[in-house]
Parts: sequence; structure tokens; C-alpha cells
Amino acid sequence: MRLFVNELCKIKASKSVKGVAVIFIFFAILAGTVWGKSDMPAALYGFGAPFMWIVANGASGFFLYALIVASLFAGEFELGVIHNILGCGVKRSSYFIAKVMAVFSVTVLLYLGGICALLLFKCLLVGFGPSALIFADYGFKVLVFNGWAVCSLLSYVAVYILIACLFREAVPTFIASLVITLCELFNLFRGPVRITTDAIGFIESDRILSSDFGRLFTPCIFILVIALAAAYILFLVQDVD
Repeated sequence: MRLFVNELCKIKASKSVKGVAVIFIFFAILAGTVWGKSDMPAALYGFGAPFMWIVANGASGFFLYALIVASLFAGEFELGVIHNILGCGVKRSSYFIAKVMAVFSVTVLLYLGGICALLLFKCLLVGFGPSALIFADYGFKVLVFNGWAVCSLLSYVAVYILIACLFREAVPTFIASLVITLCELFNLFRGPVRITTDAIGFIESDRILSSDFGRLFTPCIFILVIALAAAYILFLVQDVD
């Protein structure tokens, strides 16, 4: 727990985290303003904001998390921080778990912060709720959708962590992460970004609670587990001198 708290303190002081947070809040304000004039069913009411945030965050936000991973993971390899900490007798497995938990925590908080900001501005422009909810079981569908969205986001962050363990330098880590994300955006392969984009169709057809919606995100679970396992093995066996 002490290692995790120490990592959170480093995140609190991180310029990259603060910069990404500002960018996401800007996107949220912009999206809330633009979608305030939208005629799309899911965008007509303030309660549609959690659904709509993934559109902006999916295309423009995924690779920005690579800045955080490059700074807090690869950058600490490069500066010798990890070498010094492990030299003090800290177990590699415990330190890796603490760092991953901290990075995942700030990832989820940034995502939720973006949702809250978008929801606030959307509601201020359009109103705080429809007289009759668009979807049945709306609140539960919000939880299901955003739960899978977080899963897809963390799967990409896990890939970034694996890249950080491979390169162990901030700039190459960010460049490699950006290249991978851009390749998916240009449809060279199908991964978490494309999956979250495809999920919008389930919103419009009101099929969020269907089994097909869950199966849509199944590859994200495999990516998350495999990338973290590979990064963990690398962290345990590699030389950090």
C-alpha cells in the first residue's frame, strides 16, 4: 500500500497528467457545446453525455494516455528512478503492481473527469433530463457502457506499459504508442479504439444490454491480460541498470 501511495504522490506532481487532464476538460467543454445543438437521440438530453464522451475520447484521447505511461513508467527507467528504488530492497513484483495500479487509477479518474465535465456542460445547455427517459433501464446501461469503455481504455494503457518496458525511454515509448494507435485509426487493424467506435451503433439501436455488446469488447480483455502479463515478465527479468 505504501508503494501505491508513493506512486499516487508522483502522479499528483506529474506535469504530463496535469496536461492531459486540461486537454480532456477542453474536449469535454467543446463536445458539450457542439452536441448541445445535435439532433441525435442520445445527444438530445444531458443524460446522454456519458454515451457521447467515448466518441471524443476514443479517437483523440487514447494515445494521450501514452504521455502518462511514457512519463511515469518509461521515464523512470530512463532517469534511474526504478533502479534506485529496486536497489533499496523493494520487490520487483510489488513495485510493478503498485505502478500499474497507480497508472490505471489515474486513467479511470481522467476518463470519469471527462464524463463529469461533459455532462455538466451538456446539462447546462440542454437541460438536466428528459420528461421520459429515452432508454429503458437507462442508469444501468450507462454503467454497462462505461464499464466496457474503461476496459477498452485500460487494454490500450496495458499495451503502452508493455511498450514502456520494452523501450525504457520516454520519447521512443510515446512515439511507438502513437504509431500503434494511429495504425488502428487508419484501419490497419481492429483494436480497442475501433471497438469503442463500433459500440455507438449499439447505443443508437438500444442494444447495450445484449450479449452481442459484451462480446464486442471480449478482445479488449485478452489484450489487457496478455499485455500486462508480458510487461510483468519483462519487468521481472530485465536489467534495470
